[in-house]
Amino acid sequence: MTIAKEAVQATAEPAPSRRRQFLTGVVAMAAAMAFTYAAGIVLGAVPYPPERVVDVIRTIIPGGLATATIESFKHWGLRALFIAVHAGLLLLGGVGAVRLAAIPSPGRRARAAFAVTVGLFVASLVLAVTAGGGMAWPALLVYAVAAYGYARVSAGVSLGRMLEPEVREGETPLDAMRRSRRSFLGRGVALGGLALLAGAGVSKFLRRGPKVRIVGATKPFTPPAPDATFPQVAGLSPEITPTADFYNVDIDFLKPSVDSATWRLSIEGLVTSPYELSYTQLQNGFEVVEMAHTLTCISNDVGGNLISTAVWRGVRLKDVLAKAGLGPSVSEIVFKSTEGYSDSIPLAKAMEDTTLVVFGMNGDALPKEHGFPARIIVPGIYGMKNVKWLTSIAPVDHHYRGYWEVRGWDDVARVKTESRIDAPASADSVHLPGKLAGVAWAGDRGIVKVEVSDDAGATWRPAVLKRELSPVAWRLWATDISPGTGPRRVLVRATDGTGEIQTSQPAAPHPSGASGYDFVTFQVV
Repeated sequence: MTIAKEAVQATAEPAPSRRRQFLTGVVAMAAAMAFTYAAGIVLGAVPYPPERVVDVIRTIIPGGLATATIESFKHWGLRALFIAVHAGLLLLGGVGAVRLAAIPSPGRRARAAFAVTVGLFVASLVLAVTAGGGMAWPALLVYAVAAYGYARVSAGVSLGRMLEPEVREGETPLDAMRRSRRSFLGRGVALGGLALLAGAGVSKFLRRGPKVRIVGATKPFTPPAPDATFPQVAGLSPEITPTADFYNVDIDFLKPSVDSATWRLSIEGLVTSPYELSYTQLQNGFEVVEMAHTLTCISNDVGGNLISTAVWRGVRLKDVLAKAGLGPSVSEIVFKSTEGYSDSIPLAKAMEDTTLVVFGMNGDALPKEHGFPARIIVPGIYGMKNVKWLTSIAPVDHHYRGYWEVRGWDDVARVKTESRIDAPASADSVHLPGKLAGVAWAGDRGIVKVEVSDDAGATWRPAVLKRELSPVAWRLWATDISPGTGPRRVLVRATDGTGEIQTSQPAAPHPSGASGYDFVTFQVV
């Protein structure tokens, strides 16, 4: 009887074409991924599964291949990986739907769909946990609903059908009632989950307050007096980069969303008194200082734009460590991020007054893309060691190799003395009198001289430096374009506070930062 019933049902249900079923699976998978992403935005505790797949691939990819990809494709390498993972998951969704549709028996198809639901749910949990994502009840609910939605649409069976056993010969009315009860309960759980998620989203929307406020600085940054003698040059970078224009490079395509109310910063490792700091305690437990500092990426090319300056607000790292009490054998401080990234700096660097745990940027709380709620700022060291989305500070007694160091990048990461020409732009036509202008930087060593050359480096003439903004910030420079018409090719070089002249030796960013002279070619008319 069961076989005959299934045969009739199978005959009554025309099978969709493979193409249609494939597209149905693709759409169902896309909807499931969109649902988890939206839930993460609303609830803030739901790791996005495709991003976690990217995390796993990033972790296991050989260092040489990672470096080659960066050198060949720059930061498009990560974007390409992110797109490829999404395409692969969509393809998997389409193939899965075709396989489900190929099962002729509705009962067996229901059981297969239920197995797919469980499999997707478990896979999402494993990815979230192993790739460093947090785990909380909202994630469990969201993954369950997303997995069911995909399987339900792809297999074309109801939740009740997925949970109930096949109809057997001799079934009693009581058995049918129990099965109906299970079906009702299953639908109730699914609808309840959706309602709970929607309610949480509405609640969060209604409870939205003003953006996060941060405490004022005990020692605020005081800008130096305006430099009336320094010329105004169109195209020259501002001393303080607007937050919206500040460069942004990290290993995450989607930036972590961290709730400041539940965030904790752990001070652990080789300390006498481990402790945790809440967002409020970080701001109120230590002296709050401000500092204008230029941050640059180790992968910045000569003349590149992966460099910016902001006024950072935070507390001294040495004060945070002092409260915990350092062990006698500590040699390095390790920083870990909410998404699994980590790096370290020497103890001596950690003890400098300018090494900060920051929570503010240009007068506001850190934006999400720059490490909210807190990050590390270490003058003199490339950005890769200035860990964002900070969750742990741990003194250790051994050399710790961070994410990029194990992939072949320099472990010291000392910022090189460099300079850049901002104006005029390459291939511009310039009318005299005109100005050359740009920026120069040397990490925490300052800039004392900038020179330009119109004859391929045979002779150099000094540029005018704008008064210093901060000892750990770049300096603006400008000079007149020399007389004469025709094509012009101008080089620039800088000298840092130790007397070290910028090297002319060209070097690619990998492994320790780019070097060489920036230049611009333009026409004087």
